[in-house]
Amino acid sequence: MKKTIFLQEPRAQWLKGNLHCHSVFSDGTMTPQELRDAYRQHGYDFLALTDHNVYVDTRALSGESFTMLQGVEVNAFTHTEKPIHINFLWANPCDSLPDGTRFSVPDGVQTQELCRTMRDQGAYVMLNHPHWSWLEPSDVAPDACYHGVEIYNYSTEWLENMGDGSVFWTQLLHRGDRFWNGGSDDNHNRYEMDSLYCDSFGGFTVVKAADRSAAAIIEAMKAGSFYTSTGPSLFDFYVEDDTAHVVCSPCTRIYITGDQHQYQYAMGCHLTEHTFRLRGTEKFVRAEVKDAAGRSAYSNPIYLD
Repeated sequence: MKKTIFLQEPRAQWLKGNLHCHSVFSDGTMTPQELRDAYRQHGYDFLALTDHNVYVDTRALSGESFTMLQGVEVNAFTHTEKPIHINFLWANPCDSLPDGTRFSVPDGVQTQELCRTMRDQGAYVMLNHPHWSWLEPSDVAPDACYHGVEIYNYSTEWLENMGDGSVFWTQLLHRGDRFWNGGSDDNHNRYEMDSLYCDSFGGFTVVKAADRSAAAIIEAMKAGSFYTSTGPSLFDFYVEDDTAHVVCSPCTRIYITGDQHQYQYAMGCHLTEHTFRLRGTEKFVRAEVKDAAGRSAYSNPIYLD
């Protein structure tokens, strides 16, 4: 039996997007329309405007060739009262959430209440930039109701060397948490687009969805039908007949890991696919590929239990 995290519908589409973005409505420098146009010109299919603590309705900017997800980034707290940022993403306005709604969350208890409420109303909930927030796995409660963890944040990685949350995510998976990954820019665009200091177009999420609608993208994300990347593409990842299969764009390294050590790997100049025989004791497996420029793509886990 074939197991995979990617949607298997014949008409499913691969869609590239940025899940974390700021405009003039918080601490960014570009308007929502300017951001939409810039990402569309760079080959993206969707964008989520997630201004700090204020919801900005961007549905009017969606069209046949580009989709705007609805979103907001809320300053909040863990159950240990550490400051965190949480993304809430959805397809249509949640109940009682009109354009311009502002958020203020004073503590960890109300943070979890907000997360539960937003999930119940259909939002996708993502814990942002854990390394930049100085988080440890113990700061994530066993009953935390996130869908995913942002494992790559381009702005904080490029400008501050603090955007890689992949080890933090791995620790949570080994603890038994079932969180999807996520990658984004968190761009504020305080420098010119052609500047070396530009914080756009470096980290992204590629979703395999039934169609280009916001509803289909959110549905695919909740199912884990996507991967995080800083460059390479993952075309397929599945387990069949006790063998893991990876198909990707040309890379130099392919790793299979899971609840055990990274024990399966392949190295070469132009690797585009590989198969690995599993031991049979794995609880889950995931794939990571790296290209010649050192850029990575991360699959979500396939659970085998």
